[in-house]
Amino acid sequence: MAVRGISLIAVDLDGTLLTGQHELAAQGAELLSHVARKGVRVVPATARNPGSTSRFCRQLGVQDPMICANGALVWGSPDGPPWSNWVIPRDVAMELACLADANDWQLAVSVDGMTYWRQRPGELVGPRSPTLTVVPTNSDMLVGDPVRILAHQPEAIAGLRALCEQRFSQVCRAEMFLDPAGLPSSLGIFPAQADKGSALLLVLERLGIDPQQALAIGDNLVDLPMFAVARLGIAMGNAPDVVKQQATAVAPGNEEEGVAWAIRTYLLRVM
Repeated sequence: MAVRGISLIAVDLDGTLLTGQHELAAQGAELLSHVARKGVRVVPATARNPGSTSRFCRQLGVQDPMICANGALVWGSPDGPPWSNWVIPRDVAMELACLADANDWQLAVSVDGMTYWRQRPGELVGPRSPTLTVVPTNSDMLVGDPVRILAHQPEAIAGLRALCEQRFSQVCRAEMFLDPAGLPSSLGIFPAQADKGSALLLVLERLGIDPQQALAIGDNLVDLPMFAVARLGIAMGNAPDVVKQQATAVAPGNEEEGVAWAIRTYLLRVM
């Protein structure tokens, strides 16, 4: 059913607005741009860093706030200014990196807008792009306090999650990313204060928008906190069952234009 009074859409990127080729879903992008021109605020809410997030905002033609790094970073627009900036203390991150180095696990760490990868076999050390650098060890990544640490290997997911939960739960949060079948696909480690729900509340407060005027769309466990804040929480068809069960409704998958379906269903009929 269409809902009157939706003034803000918080939309996840990977697995939601983006296709499997990491491109904007054509119809979803077109409709988001359309409702933005009508005055609806379009807020990406993603585990990505501001650099790649702002690129998608420019493709959409929106200048609204961005929730990045799972809520660790909130920017007032794709060009800033920063509204919040939570980090993982460097000494804690170093213990995580040393554990990964001791077990030959490969991490991706984001510090001050730069993402660092640990060198893969046969890979050259050095810059790969203005925002990506390959380094010899995980410990070499920690040139400052990180906002995000990612791991994909099953052993790394289990080991790093256990260390975070047993020793560092006061300063960092280990978030599981699940595949559509509900199996672990990766682990994100974020500052303890950071989640998409808290970040969405900050954005709503700054913009003077009631949570009852918000619609959130996502596909994974990290999206559930913003489902709890928004009036409507829409899960993608490719989301695991545990996410679908806590959503207001389930849209088609990201490859089937689920975001476009949500906009047509809940906004366009009353605009």
